[in-house]
Parts: sequence; C-alpha cells; structure tokens
Amino acid sequence: MKYIFILIFVCAANASHAQKYILLDKSISQPAFYSNTIPVSGKFKGYFPLEKKDIPKFLSALEEIAQRLSSKKIIGTPKQYVIGCAEFIGHAFPLASGERLDYVLTSSCADIKVSMHLVDAKLGNENNAYFVNTWIKYIKNAIKQPAN
Repeated sequence: MKYIFILIFVCAANASHAQKYILLDKSISQPAFYSNTIPVSGKFKGYFPLEKKDIPKFLSALEEIAQRLSSKKIIGTPKQYVIGCAEFIGHAFPLASGERLDYVLTSSCADIKVSMHLVDAKLGNENNAYFVNTWIKYIKNAIKQPAN
C-alpha cells in the first residue's frame, strides 16, 4: 500500500508544470512574478508578459539597445528583434546633434497583446539608456527569485 502512495506522489510531482511566463511591471513599481497563465487583468495593471524560456535572449536584446543608446554616435537603422512572443520595433530619427532611437515593445503571449514604449525619441538617449539599464536590473533581480 505504501508503494502505491509513493507511486502516486511521484506521478503527481512529474505532472506539475513550472510557471511558463514572467510578468514584468512596465513602470518597475511592482515586483515581477511568475505565472502559468496571463490574466487579462495583468494587461490593465501594467504588466508585460514574457515567456520564461526567452528571458536570456530578451535581456541580451535590452543590453544591445542600452549599449547603442550609450554610444555617442548612432548610425544606421536600429535592429529589430523578435524573441518568442515579444517583438521590438525600432526607428532612428536623425537630428543635428546625432540620432535618437525609438523602440516600441509588443508582447502577444497567450492571445493577450500588450505594448510599451521602451525607448522614446522625445527624450534624450541618455535618459532612455538609464531607463533600459534600470529595467535590465529589475529583470535580473526578478529572475534571481525562485519561481514557485
């Protein structure tokens, strides 16, 4: 009888799934959290969903954008990224003092579409680089916390 309970416990443990998504607060005011589903209310509360398996590629793209924003000379069209269900759409605007970048980030995970203005060309590249670097730190801190 005890072996039957052990077998049931092992089967139940293997059937449980780890959280599939991480929900990131666009304004960095609330902690990120992991979830198996994306609640519709999360969209209206300002959360940006991302598949957990795509976090390293997502961070790499953010670091490339932050590096380009921090460089004094921005030349050429900005790189476009598609990472899992997230997409970065970038534009460059030439100015007399250089170029300014603009990136809109869109997630369409689980049939819920969420957009955020990651880099705004109305602001200087230094301010945008500061926000992107802060968001990178926020995400890195969130992934250090164990997913339930």
